[in-house]
Amino acid sequence: MKYKSLFIPTLLLALMLSACGSAPIAAPTAAPTQLPVATAVLQEPDTRTITDSAGREVTVPADAARLISLAPSTTEILFALGAGERVIAVDDFSDFPAEVGNLPRIGGLDYSYNTEQIVALEPDIVFAAAITSPEAVQQLTQLGISVVVVGTFETTFESVFDDIRLMGTVLGRTATADDTVAAMQQRLAALTDLVATANTTPRVYWEIDATDETKPYSIGPGNFIDDILTRAGGVNIFATSDNPYPQVSAEQVVAGDPQVIIMSNAAYGTTVESLLARPGWDVISAVREQRVYPIDDNLVSRPGPRIVDGLEAAARLIHPELFALP
Repeated sequence: MKYKSLFIPTLLLALMLSACGSAPIAAPTAAPTQLPVATAVLQEPDTRTITDSAGREVTVPADAARLISLAPSTTEILFALGAGERVIAVDDFSDFPAEVGNLPRIGGLDYSYNTEQIVALEPDIVFAAAITSPEAVQQLTQLGISVVVVGTFETTFESVFDDIRLMGTVLGRTATADDTVAAMQQRLAALTDLVATANTTPRVYWEIDATDETKPYSIGPGNFIDDILTRAGGVNIFATSDNPYPQVSAEQVVAGDPQVIIMSNAAYGTTVESLLARPGWDVISAVREQRVYPIDDNLVSRPGPRIVDGLEAAARLIHPELFALP
């Protein structure tokens, strides 16, 4: 089973730090709800103290040359900030950009890491994510390693921008981080303007896990994927659910009669053909009109530089007419 990503209770909350797979497990309850301002306090010429996303004060080298990432999201931010040449190891699930393919792997399955290997690599900074277990962060910290936690469970576009700025501050690359965020914000604004011209708002069923096809997992209000769906010009058929990642029944999906179905579980064994063949689903508008689409889960689940790509990918599926060539 592949490492999940950051937006569903930790498997299904892990559908955002990397990708998804089966049933969810409960998310930690002590996660901060608001990202601290990315600030740095210079101390000695060789160090600075920052406040990370978990509200921890961490002292880091001012010119860190050896970096380790424990999550795909932080890996992608490091490379987007031009610090890829300083990355000496990554978690097992980091797969973008292509350069990470040659780097040593330090674990990550079941949120456990090869501590001995990490220590032996002598990193200046280890970057963790919101779903990194507190035990792993504490263990590495007690071994004298500077661990910076990036991101919270309450992920929004703005919080991702803050994550990028925070890592820019840690690395002494604030200008690069600001430029990266500005470029993302410009694309986001352009997509928002384009989607606003749509004449319809199709009903959408977004499937994130169909290990049990009779009781699949979808998205409700209060999570990042729902935000993407809405920004992409759709109406979530489970927007009134009392759970950000509800396990629903097949009958509820049929009753919702979605006009578009988006599958972020396609990379993990669920096919369009198998969904189309589900008993009783032939009456659904999206099935009858063949509007059932897979989407690259990594684009919509990793809180990093490619989230605007994920929004565009969703918008293209919900409103293909907006992207048609003249």
